Amino acid sequence: YMIAALQTIQPAVGTEVLALLQSSPLPPSQTLLTLLINDLTAVTDKSLLVLDDYHLLDTATIDQALTFFIDHLPPTLHLVLTSRADPNLPLARLRANRQLSELRSADLRFTPTETAQFLAQMSDLNLAPAEVAALDRRTEGWIAGLQMAALSLGQRETEAVAQFIEAFSGSHHYIMDYLVDEVLHQQPVELQTFLLYTSILDRLCGPLCEAILRGTEPLDNGRDITPAPTMPDASGAQEILAYLEHANLFITPLDNQRRWYRYHPLFADLLRHRLQQTYPDQVARLHLSASQWYEQAGLMDSAVQHALTAQVFSRAAALVEQVASAMIQRSELTRLLTWLDLFPAEVVETQPLLGLYYCWGLFLSGQIEAAAARLEAIETRLEADETKQSSEAQAHAAAMRAYLMRETGDLASTITLSRQALAHLPKQDSLLGAMVALNLAIAYYLQGEFEPASQHLSQIIATGQTAQLMANTLSAIYLNAQLLRAQGHLQQARQLCQHGLDLVARHGWHHFPAVGFLYVVLGDLLRERNELTPAAEYLEKGIELGQAGGHPHILIAGHVWLARLRQTQGDETGSQAAIRTAWQLEQQYKVSRFWPLPSAADYQARLWIAQGNLAAANRWAQANHLSRAGTPIAYLDEAAYLTLARLQIAEGNFETAETHLLQLHQAAVSTKRSGSLIEIL
Repeated sequence: YMIAALQTIQPAVGTEVLALLQSSPLPPSQTLLTLLINDLTAVTDKSLLVLDDYHLLDTATIDQALTFFIDHLPPTLHLVLTSRADPNLPLARLRANRQLSELRSADLRFTPTETAQFLAQMSDLNLAPAEVAALDRRTEGWIAGLQMAALSLGQRETEAVAQFIEAFSGSHHYIMDYLVDEVLHQQPVELQTFLLYTSILDRLCGPLCEAILRGTEPLDNGRDITPAPTMPDASGAQEILAYLEHANLFITPLDNQRRWYRYHPLFADLLRHRLQQTYPDQVARLHLSASQWYEQAGLMDSAVQHALTAQVFSRAAALVEQVASAMIQRSELTRLLTWLDLFPAEVVETQPLLGLYYCWGLFLSGQIEAAAARLEAIETRLEADETKQSSEAQAHAAAMRAYLMRETGDLASTITLSRQALAHLPKQDSLLGAMVALNLAIAYYLQGEFEPASQHLSQIIATGQTAQLMANTLSAIYLNAQLLRAQGHLQQARQLCQHGLDLVARHGWHHFPAVGFLYVVLGDLLRERNELTPAAEYLEKGIELGQAGGHPHILIAGHVWLARLRQTQGDETGSQAAIRTAWQLEQQYKVSRFWPLPSAADYQARLWIAQGNLAAANRWAQANHLSRAGTPIAYLDEAAYLTLARLQIAEGNFETAETHLLQLHQAAVSTKRSGSLIEIL
């Protein structure tokens, strides 16, 4: 067949070889190939020889013969091989000698633009860009998968398209039939089992695959586990992964060392579907084995996730208790609450520490009422429990209660409870101790007692420069910067924020949401210096981090200060949009005024005054019950009364405005708040 193809270029090529092929015995293959190569050397026109589906040939003799042929190819002939698997040829040598060009699966994938064009040609449906992007993401540009999706789309009404795209997976019957017939059933039974068992993993490496193949730990959920009938050799898992890549079996390396891999999403969907159908009683055991391996490897997030999927809740609870404090410090509240929501209610209710971490997650994500209700139930159960664990949990509960007391404005009780919690917390629990110390500092700050607040904040910053205490430390830097600003020490406040960013850079904390505190306060400090471009960059970066971590305090502060920046830039539309977002966040998260944040409502009133909308500003003053008489003004209310004084001046009510300003001036002088004095004067 090969000679017949070559004779379409030059009829005389290979005639002698064909004659020798009729003889017996056959001459050595190199003799035949030498004659053929000599004939080809005489061909002066450039030509291309294509050997299609080379993976169907599995003979070492043919591989050796083709290697000889390639090594002696005449310069006018180019050879093209198409194969589903890497051929057993000296590819590395050919690459090194620049004699090889390769088009692999990554090169053959459609780009998003090509996906859109292909779907437009294959289907009469006018898909929205988001729908095209979703299909491209699910198929990763795999052309056959896109074609099968297009065939199915052509059979659906327009209103059913979005639902189909959302549900499109490896269990779709077109995809399943193709992958089962063309891929899965073509493999040895042992390899099929390997594929099915390892499909529970989002990422694969040899040791992890070996662990789940060998796992024999009994489950504590009462299920009867039976072994799979045909198991591959677990000790060769890394070699199996390398083989799967070599065979192009829908697997992608995730690093240059070929240590970690992942399956194509549609292939993984199919395998998981088949696993559930074929060995349903193995699924939980596999997830349990994966959880154990991840825990030993120190990859706790994955360990928790697999324990939850296995529904081994006692193990999952123990793991969550190990990592919850660190997650709170990193402001990874969304993920923590997602995990805790997966536990049965009775598990959380009977494990006080787990329930208290639930409280912290709810509280710090702005769900104050839910946190308070859960804490009350925990405190009731702890009253009847006198174990050592109960003592630790009671200290936790006191710390949580202190935070809730601050939210209600009872700062005196906050200080008392915080001191009690610090006295009874285990000394090794430096994390919770730092959180309680921060709460204590905030209470002093809100009362205008800057000296004890500064002492606690400085201690937190000095002793908290570890990853575990990172979020607490960054919050303390934010609060201390606000304190310094109120005292008029703007340069020191900027230097402190820069010190915080240096810590972030040194420890690689850039992606942690709590870093957003530094960015937003530094952005507003730069606005005060009229450095508006870098100010905008810092504010936007801080808001982005706050959104990633679901951190309402960062988001509110960032949007209020962004509104101030936009107003400074003369962008009234942008300013109104930012302050509206901040106000909506305050309502959504029910954020109390007892946290050192700029108030969206107060700044909205300032905008109304600047715009001459005094009626709206008056409604704000009435809603906040701001007195127009000379009643004592707490530091917590200073910003609101400064806004009220601006309103009174705008209305020509100078005498009442002066009364309020004199009160504010006296309080600022007594506590040495030069920053406040600048605005008051």
